[in-house]
Amino acid sequence: MRPTALFMAITVAVTAATTGLFPTTGYAEGSDPYPTCGAQSVAVTLSPSDPTVYTVAGRLCLRDNADRGMKTVELMLSGLTYDHNYFNLSYAPDRYSYVYAATNRGYSTFNIDRLGVGLSDKPPADLLTMQAHAYVTEQIIRKLRAGTIGGQAFSTVVGIGHSLGAGVLQRLAATTTDPAGAPDYLVLSGWLHAGNPPALATLGASLYEASADPTLAPLGLPSGYLTTRPGTRATNFYQLANAESTVISLDESLKQTGTTAERQTLIADRSTTLTLGIRVPVLLSVGALDTLQCATTADLSCATAADIIARESAYYGPQACLTAYSISGAGHSVNMHFNARTSYDSHHTWLDNYTVYQVNAKDANGCLPAP
Repeated sequence: MRPTALFMAITVAVTAATTGLFPTTGYAEGSDPYPTCGAQSVAVTLSPSDPTVYTVAGRLCLRDNADRGMKTVELMLSGLTYDHNYFNLSYAPDRYSYVYAATNRGYSTFNIDRLGVGLSDKPPADLLTMQAHAYVTEQIIRKLRAGTIGGQAFSTVVGIGHSLGAGVLQRLAATTTDPAGAPDYLVLSGWLHAGNPPALATLGASLYEASADPTLAPLGLPSGYLTTRPGTRATNFYQLANAESTVISLDESLKQTGTTAERQTLIADRSTTLTLGIRVPVLLSVGALDTLQCATTADLSCATAADIIARESAYYGPQACLTAYSISGAGHSVNMHFNARTSYDSHHTWLDNYTVYQVNAKDANGCLPAP
């Protein structure tokens, strides 16, 4: 039996000048795959000009694999209305947990709650923009490289993002001027430049103030924190033929929030020019039936990797060596579908080919052509 442990946050004392923090809550948590996993807290600020300190909660799993975990850590950022549970579901972790898959492959992982969700601090909603999230993530990456999170320094940081989390990593990689704060590789799921307007409208209509939600109202979150209306997640995030009712119910019970500022700046971050600045290898991983990103029309197809590349290649430069993977039968929340593990295996084969086997190569300017 693998040991279990609560995903815990160590709170940081703040002065009166750093008010605006709101309650956190914990839920039924996934188990740790290894005894070397432990809770970590990271002190961050939202911008260079704002000294207010907030705490990001995360769980670091260290692996002693010389080719992988001792050098490389996968940093996980969840999407809108999700927290760390998206990457480490408590139910059937050998099937659904990305953390299990990555650590079993030999990689170290740092699975965080973005500010605003889970056990991390809850700043005022209007401060939680995509730009702020990118700045926070840059600080976390620097600290992972320096060894100030968990005592192990990593030479390679892989950004693993889903939906909004993918957008945050994309923005950071495209705009940062500090190599120490930039990810070395990006695995972006559920995030393409053009979405499917009818499905996005349905998702938008399903969002309402978290203060009106029976699950989240007791937290006393401020105005501008949003969540999904009860019973809408199955339609928005799943292909029911490829998902368990137990998982969908658990997802509903674990649901988190987004903010009005995240929604507004997320739309702006679908810029067709922003990603041209990315100079690290990128893997796009998309559910073939993700209704938020895909449709049956040729211009919105996600049916094959070639379809995804055809849609996205104009938005990335050659330094990204853009690669894609289409997850058959999966909707938006890929990790919650029966065949999630196939995508995890694909991600790690791609990553191994860069970091372990040197089938592919990169330098400071981006990926290098195949020999």
